[in-house]
Amino acid sequence: MDENNAPSPANEEQPGWAGHPYPSEPYVPEPDESPATVIEQARERRRTTLAVGCLTVLVSFAVAAVVGLAGGFIGARAAQGPLPFTGGSAVVSSAEPVAAAAAAALPSVVNIDVTGTEAPAGNPLPPGHPSLPSTQTPFTGQASGIAYKAAPGGDTYIITNDHVVKGASAIVVTAADGVRRTAKLIGTDPDTDIAVVRIAGKVALITLAPNGSRLAVGQMAIAIGSPFGLQHSVTSGVVSATHRSLPGGSSDNTLGVYPLVDVIQTDAAINPGNSGGALVDRSGRLIGVSSAIYTSSGSSAGIGFAIPVDTATRIADEVIAGGKALHPFLGVVGQTIDDQLATQKKLTVKEGALVVEVTKGTGAEKADLKSGDVVVSLDTTPIRSMDDLLLAVRLTRVGQTVKLGIIRDGKKMTLTMTVGDKPRP
Repeated sequence: MDENNAPSPANEEQPGWAGHPYPSEPYVPEPDESPATVIEQARERRRTTLAVGCLTVLVSFAVAAVVGLAGGFIGARAAQGPLPFTGGSAVVSSAEPVAAAAAAALPSVVNIDVTGTEAPAGNPLPPGHPSLPSTQTPFTGQASGIAYKAAPGGDTYIITNDHVVKGASAIVVTAADGVRRTAKLIGTDPDTDIAVVRIAGKVALITLAPNGSRLAVGQMAIAIGSPFGLQHSVTSGVVSATHRSLPGGSSDNTLGVYPLVDVIQTDAAINPGNSGGALVDRSGRLIGVSSAIYTSSGSSAGIGFAIPVDTATRIADEVIAGGKALHPFLGVVGQTIDDQLATQKKLTVKEGALVVEVTKGTGAEKADLKSGDVVVSLDTTPIRSMDDLLLAVRLTRVGQTVKLGIIRDGKKMTLTMTVGDKPRP
């Protein structure tokens, strides 16, 4: 498993509420947001049948399951023309929280039509995945986006997914008014699957959930987008889990690619075409950007994933500012220790993240981390797997100094290192 999120070590620098009545604001507990607590919550979820069964299948396609991007593209198909948006004008009763949330958020969700001269390359998912466009040229597809911020000159910045616009030669945005506008690509960030495009004219901006990272498992979640080209479709469910890390299409589940780290899981139906659309709370405030699904059929199986709003907006702001997005990075390739690996490597511990390779010029190398070391803690956070290390690193900041607890040749040691910025390919 590559902490760089790179396809292989050889690439040197790569990588709810439904009751009535209800309060005007949802009650969301304010959990301890320390990295150790976040890691322990994520670890506990991995112990469940879902975590064991689902994430194992995610990296093992022997059972014909597919995980992947929720469908930025629905391929060349007989798509219907844009449908005028008719919601939002009626007075919605507070007894219908999904309707109220939809009325608030729908004007800010747009449809995105993409055409290109060649199919996007570099996707970690297997060929034939439902989110991938046809390999024929030109390709076409439909997806979703969110009106995020006003741009100079009365224009609007739209957030969508990187996999939606990758390889596109033309991007057309249709807002709630039914007007089709040609969009300009501002920038993308493949690591978080976030992209920003700009369109002429004003579109109602989405309201962001305050402290968007503080989500309660079980709270209401509403997905809005264009599944299969059906614009402004609304589905509802709950936040099923937080702080998920998703393996990609690698058949090697020890050194697999992790295309998404620290994402929201929801059972609100997300299908091909929802990519880049909004996941909102019961007040219609943005909590995530729909990005991925777990499915064996190519459509919703009740397990969808969204990029948290705090991550999405941070990356979008960095892209809009013209700078590159920053990604905390240690510079190691590693794998999770289990009983078999511990026996094979004659390790003195039964859990942790085994360092397989250290990338040259990184904080890990400068701190003298070596192949064969076992990382067992990052600051006060216990590390029991490579998943734990990935998430713990993601919760740090570029330039932050951290202490790594390691086991080397059976002896405990502490290394001090500086978190770097992930190099670009």
